[in-house]
Amino acid sequence: MFDLIASVLSFFYDLYPSYGLAIVLLTLAVMIVATPLTLKSTKSMLQMQRLQPELKAIQTRYKDDRQKMNEELMAFYQENGINPLGGCLPMLIQLPIFLVLFRVVQGITRRATDIGSQVGWTAGRLSGGGELDTHTIDRIERTFDPENLDHGSAMYQDLLRETRMESLGIDLSRSAQEVLGDNFVSALPYLVLIGIVLISSLYQQRQIQGRNTGAQINPQQQMIMKILPFMLPVFSFTMPAALVIYFVVSNLYRIGQQAYITQSLYKGDDSPGAQLAKQRAQEKNPGKSGAERGGGRVTPKKGEPTPKRGEARTATKNTSKSKKSAKASGAGRTGKAPSRQARGSGRTTAPGSPQHKKRKK
Repeated sequence: MFDLIASVLSFFYDLYPSYGLAIVLLTLAVMIVATPLTLKSTKSMLQMQRLQPELKAIQTRYKDDRQKMNEELMAFYQENGINPLGGCLPMLIQLPIFLVLFRVVQGITRRATDIGSQVGWTAGRLSGGGELDTHTIDRIERTFDPENLDHGSAMYQDLLRETRMESLGIDLSRSAQEVLGDNFVSALPYLVLIGIVLISSLYQQRQIQGRNTGAQINPQQQMIMKILPFMLPVFSFTMPAALVIYFVVSNLYRIGQQAYITQSLYKGDDSPGAQLAKQRAQEKNPGKSGAERGGGRVTPKKGEPTPKRGEARTATKNTSKSKKSAKASGAGRTGKAPSRQARGSGRTTAPGSPQHKKRKK
């Protein structure tokens, strides 16, 4: 695997002799090959999460019979076309590929050992009667001795004659920490690359959190997600710039990949992510509210927006109009019978009645 990735890197260098461009093209090629695995992994993860309640029901029903539970689970997987390892298997395949890519890029920055130079220099100084200066040998610039590259390739032959891996205006074999020890101005391009790594890592984190489908995140996992974007820039500070370019390209590619995943798997009513979000919303709020059932609580629940001021005034006006119309129809105070004034305000007792005679006296 190391030789295969290294041969691809050497092939891109043959197309255009640039160390930086060869690393960029190799990183893109590996990311493109791994993209279908990433999409498959995401789909399997969403499908498993959507059917999780049914899986838990089967596990609860047959918790005392392990064999029966496994049989029912396998039948459920086959019925719904689920691969239990579909969510993690693609990631297990991708991880070794990226580790190999990391080692190959790191291997091209390896320099030749200084044992032979030190022995030859020491022998020459002693034969000439000179004094040994152990600091002089440390300042001798050594050529590269890249790993995994074919010895007949142009990239290997060029690195054997070089003491610097010049590309994109910087030495890709040196780290920001080393260059910063010389002077700050020379270290600026290295620091800019590390800044891009940091910003792209944080943006990826926001992309993933932005499409959260309502799942409860473990506090420990949430803490890890907050720390991870800062780990890669810290590592980049001490690693050769060739590896930092690999981090930059892979991060930028993943940003585009995550945007595509969000658009294709989380947008639209029929998407797996949208269905999962609806399912979790129903699990949190089973049934309809009292207002939707036609009675009960009419005041807004906690967390719901209160009516706007204009809407409240309209409701008050409608209530006042209904009261006025009730009075105009002669409902009176009790609303059961018209008042005396509404009946015409005349005698309240019939002539000749006992009450009328008594009042006349």
